[in-house]
Amino acid sequence: MISKKLHREILFYTIFLSFTVWTISEPNNHLSYKDACLIVLFLFLSQAWIEKKFLYSKLAAKYKNQIELLNNLFLNCPDLVYRKDANLRYKDCNPVMRKMLNLNEKERIFNKTDYDFYPRKTAKIIRYYDKQVLESGKIVSYKIEKKQPNGENKIYDTLLAPVTDKGTITGVVGILRDTTQVEALKEKMFIQNAQMESILNNMPYIIYMKDCNGNLIFGNKILENKTGKQQNQLIGTNIAEKYFKEIIYDIKEEDKRVIHSKETVVVEKNSKIFTEKPCWFQISKTPIIDAKRNVVGIIVMIKNIDKEKALEAQKRNLVSTITHDLKTPTNAQLGAVNILLSGSLGQLNDEQIEMLQLTKNSNIYMKNMISTILEAYKSEEAQKPLAPEHFNFYELVHITAKEIANLAITKKQNIVIHSKLNDEIIIADKLQLKRAVMNLLGNAITYGFKNTDIIVIIEEASSIVQLNVINKGYHISDEKLKEIFEKYKTNENAKFNKASTGLGLYLSKKIITAHNGEIYAKSDENQNCTFGFKIPRLLKADHNKTQEYAN
Repeated sequence: MISKKLHREILFYTIFLSFTVWTISEPNNHLSYKDACLIVLFLFLSQAWIEKKFLYSKLAAKYKNQIELLNNLFLNCPDLVYRKDANLRYKDCNPVMRKMLNLNEKERIFNKTDYDFYPRKTAKIIRYYDKQVLESGKIVSYKIEKKQPNGENKIYDTLLAPVTDKGTITGVVGILRDTTQVEALKEKMFIQNAQMESILNNMPYIIYMKDCNGNLIFGNKILENKTGKQQNQLIGTNIAEKYFKEIIYDIKEEDKRVIHSKETVVVEKNSKIFTEKPCWFQISKTPIIDAKRNVVGIIVMIKNIDKEKALEAQKRNLVSTITHDLKTPTNAQLGAVNILLSGSLGQLNDEQIEMLQLTKNSNIYMKNMISTILEAYKSEEAQKPLAPEHFNFYELVHITAKEIANLAITKKQNIVIHSKLNDEIIIADKLQLKRAVMNLLGNAITYGFKNTDIIVIIEEASSIVQLNVINKGYHISDEKLKEIFEKYKTNENAKFNKASTGLGLYLSKKIITAHNGEIYAKSDENQNCTFGFKIPRLLKADHNKTQEYAN
C-alpha cells in the first residue's frame, strides 16, 4: 500500500517532469529561462509547504495523543502524583492524592503549600527534600507518614524529580506510594528474625547454617565461643574443613545425602569437635529448601551427648541386673515346681497338682514377661536386622498356640485355628514373627473372658498373608485403639487385674512394620476384639538397605 507522503511525492514529480518536458518540446512557449526557474522554484516551495503542513498536523496529533496518555496516567495512576512550581506551591495532583489529603470536589490544591495539609514537622521534611531537587536537579527519595481521617497512620515512599523548561528547573513532580503494609511486614520480619536469632544464640549446643558448598551463612554464639571468632569473621569460611578435619569425609557424604534426599539426617559420632579428647556428639543436618524445591543450604546442630551415653550405659546395667535377678529365682521356682509335679518327692493329690500347676503357669507368665522386657529393650538398643528364611507359617502358628495353651487352660479358654492358606510356605524372620504371634495370643488370653474360644484365622490375598486373633472381651474405645500399640499402653477397660508391661503389642508392631506389613486392632459393641496383621508372603533381603525390626 502506497503511503500518503509517497503519493504526494509521485504527484509532485509527475507535474515537475511534465512541465520540464513541455518546456523543452515547445520552443514557442514564450517562457524565458528566468520564468521557468521561477516556476520550478514555486513548485518546490509549494511541495515543501504542503509537506510541512502535513508534518505539523501529524506532530499535533501525536502531541495530543501524548497529552491524553499523560492525563490518563495522571488521573488513573494508583500512586499519588503531584506537581509544584519553583516556589514549591502546588499546581495540581491526581484524584488518589486528593483523597489522601481529604479534599472534596470543590476544594482546590492550586497555589497551596504543604503546610496547608501536613503537620508542621512533616511539612518541613517535605520542603527540605523539595529544595534539594530544585538546587541539585537530581532525583531524591524519602519516606513520610500521614495520619488518615480514620486515625490510621500510613507510610509513603516518595520519589521527587525536577521539572525543566529549556534547561531551567521550573518545579518538581512527586510520586508517593503507600508502603504501610510493606513496612509493617518488614517490622514483623525484623522482630521474627531477632527472636529466632535470640533462640539460636541461647541454645545449649552449636547451630550454624551453610550453603551447599559448605560455606558458613550463620553461626550462633556457641559456635563463636568454640572458635574464638566473631560471626563476621566466620561467614564465608568452610567450618568443616577448618575445624572438623578428622571427619571431613563423613561430613561431605552426609551433606550429599541431605541434598539428594531433601530430608533430615541424624548421626552420632565419637570425635574431637572443639574438645581435647573424643566425646559423643549427635549431629543433625536439615536441608534449607527454596520455593522451587531446591536445596540451597543446610542447618547443622551439634549436641554433646556424653551424659546421655552414660545414662544409657547405666540403664543397660540396671536392666541386665534386674532381669537377671528376676530370671534366676523364677527359673529356680519353675525347676522346683517341675520336680514336685514329676512325683520325685512323693505322690500328690489332684488338689495339690492343680495348685502347683497354677504356680507353674504364673512362673511361666513371669518368665515370658521378663523376656518381653528384654526383647523390647534390645529392640531399642541394638537395631537387630531381620533374618528371612523359608518356613511353614501355619505350623509356626500351631506350635506357638500349643506353647501358650497352658495360660489359656487356667481361664478355661480354647484356642481354635482356621487356616485358609493354599500355600503355607512364606519367607520372613521366623523367630521375630513367632514373637509377634505369641504376643497377640497372649493379649487375647489375658484380656479375653473365661470359658470362651480364641479364634485364629489365617488367610491370604494375592501376595499378602493375614492373621487375625479374635476373642471375647470388653469393648475398647476408638481412642484407646489409636494408641494401643504404643509403648507401655494397656487395656484399661479390662475388669480383671492382670500383670502387663504394655510392651508386647508395641514390640509386635515394630516386628510387623519391619516386615513391610500392617498391624491393627478392632473392637465392637458385641464384645468381639480382633488383633491381627498383614505381611507380604515374600520378604526380600535388601543388601543395600538393611531391614530392621527396631529403629
